[in-house]
Amino acid sequence: MKYFRILFSAAALLLAASCIDNDVPYPVVELRIAGVEGSGFTVSGISIANRTVALTLDEKTDIRKVGIDKVTFDVATSNPMMTDTESFIGQIKTSRPLSGEFDLRSPLYVTLSLYQDYEWTIVAEQPIERAFTVAGQIGATVIDAQKRTATAYVPKGTNLGDITVTRLKLGPADITTYSPTAEELSASGFETMRFVDATYHGTTERWTLHVEHTDLKVAFRETDLWNNTGVITAMVTEEEYSNAVIQYRVKGTDEWQATQKGERDETGLFTAAVTPEWTNSTNAAGLPVKRLVRTKGVYAGQTYELRLLVNGEATETSEYTVPAGDVIPDGNMENPGLSCFTQENQNAEFWASGNNGFADELCTSAAFDGMGGSRCALLKASAPPIVGLAAGNLMSGIFYKDGLWTGVVEFGQPYNWTARPSGMKVKYHATLGTIDASKHSGAPVGIGDPDKARIFVAIIDWNARHRVASGTKDPTGIWDPAETTQTA
Repeated sequence: MKYFRILFSAAALLLAASCIDNDVPYPVVELRIAGVEGSGFTVSGISIANRTVALTLDEKTDIRKVGIDKVTFDVATSNPMMTDTESFIGQIKTSRPLSGEFDLRSPLYVTLSLYQDYEWTIVAEQPIERAFTVAGQIGATVIDAQKRTATAYVPKGTNLGDITVTRLKLGPADITTYSPTAEELSASGFETMRFVDATYHGTTERWTLHVEHTDLKVAFRETDLWNNTGVITAMVTEEEYSNAVIQYRVKGTDEWQATQKGERDETGLFTAAVTPEWTNSTNAAGLPVKRLVRTKGVYAGQTYELRLLVNGEATETSEYTVPAGDVIPDGNMENPGLSCFTQENQNAEFWASGNNGFADELCTSAAFDGMGGSRCALLKASAPPIVGLAAGNLMSGIFYKDGLWTGVVEFGQPYNWTARPSGMKVKYHATLGTIDASKHSGAPVGIGDPDKARIFVAIIDWNARHRVASGTKDPTGIWDPAETTQTA
């Protein structure tokens, strides 16, 4: 009996051993959408933080039938041993197919799954150029796409029953039909508001059109804030036209600027073009440099005074404030959750830094007395082992490791500029010392020189980011916008 008891006990131990829980945790692998391919749209933004993809549809794309051919993925993990990202990407499962036709009038939700689930959203916007202009119009049309209203203005005394529509575009070009048409609207006038049905992609939108009187007789009709140009309109009689001149100036300045005089139409309206002026010079590196003369042309956020001169005397005046320009995303550094303050910068939305496992405090979120605002970016050099030296840094772009010893910065982020930037205002405080370490020969500064900090901005028209690699070997891809116009 003793023998059997021992066997039984051994079997019990084996049975108990076979029931041990597998409590080894799954690795944390964050799943991301890296790109969306298809026709009739562009990817305007991918937010890692919000897990959203924004598509901008072409005007003629049917938002009810957006064709997506392919969605690509990426992964991120803090485990340095997990380097085979392609293997992880190949195992990602989606909660729904991501190729085919999709109705993007509402968001497209999808769950990406591997060891964990990640909810992503694909959203679409469809900007449509809209226009409603009439003969004899003064200034710009006011269009409210949400309320579907458009209002054009004509001088006091204009017969609203005899208004000619010169342009009508309330939907995508070439595929939108109107009822009534521009010709039919012109035939019956605008003594009261007019309703127009604009139909495209099987959907009809009802718009309300207004033509109203205005006291203005000289006004901006349009502006192009990237090219710094504009068109000013004014009303004059046939006799006045030959001696009529339109001038403008930035409010608060003394000198009036000339415009390029245009033709007068049968309604008495004539146009004048506002154009910028550039100066040419050469910088210290011998490169040609062009600069705008800020008193000439049209610039975002400025208020302009306009005047109509007839025979040298001002007969009409007005003011116009140009819409504000673009804002650099998170330029105030108030958001402590920005990727530039972490080591996850490969998919940075705008700001990135070179923070990594060897030097994780090159860029951190900080606060100091008297700084203005609640947070700022603190850039601080580091001397990590093996690598030896790493400068504090912050850039628009992305950063990632290429192998163990090489860090790669890809400079640049896509940005939809609506106005040409003419300057950058920053607030900074620097504590600089004397350089006591140098990695590469031929550097612009060396041991014993005062340290330098540099801030610059470059607006470029690249079709891809510019790659700079640095590590234990000589850096590659170094590019200085003040010294070269080439990137390779």
